Amino acid sequence: MRKILTSIFLFFITMSANAQVVLDNNTIEDIVKNEQQYYNDILKLYLSDDPFLRVDDIALIYYGQAYTPHYNPGHDENEKALKKYHDEGNSAAAYNTAKKILEYNPVSLNALFNLLTTAKSLNKSDEEYNSYAKKYMGILNMIVQYGDGKSSKTAFRVISPDDQNYVLYHQLGVEKEVSRDLDTETLCSIVIIEPTPEFQARRIYFDLSLFLKHTSK
Repeated sequence: MRKILTSIFLFFITMSANAQVVLDNNTIEDIVKNEQQYYNDILKLYLSDDPFLRVDDIALIYYGQAYTPHYNPGHDENEKALKKYHDEGNSAAAYNTAKKILEYNPVSLNALFNLLTTAKSLNKSDEEYNSYAKKYMGILNMIVQYGDGKSSKTAFRVISPDDQNYVLYHQLGVEKEVSRDLDTETLCSIVIIEPTPEFQARRIYFDLSLFLKHTSK
């Protein structure tokens, strides 16, 4: 998992901490629930890999998924089956299942990652592979622009616990994870790592509040 997609990183530049954008979850929720046409228009741009898609647009689609009826990251039958097929090395089944997931969760990093790892072995077109790569890396790049991961107030915000791993290994180049604990007060996951050139600190904070509040209902 940690060695894949090395070349794709060359197409994405992570913004510095003092260039981050402030994310307003209340605004995103309002758009998803009350401005559906606008949300659907941005979703179409995302799905078509529009070259003028902004980081804010990707954030709207990614975090907006938490306010849709389909939000149930990692817990539905397709997600469970995908993990099983991935562990078994069943590329065809993993590919087909991941495609199903994207139909209702177009920002599933689990699905996008599995499509990336199976598309080549199944002789899918470069155009299809590149589409998955653009979406996958675009989401990771967006997540690290909306926080610096250095405190609970500036944590990297994710909508699924699984998404932490993709940020850690594919965006921050983490090689060794020491421990991982949940702070029930801040609803943040605190991951202790060996520092990397991309993240020169031992403690990384991930905001899991959207996921935890959903699962506590």
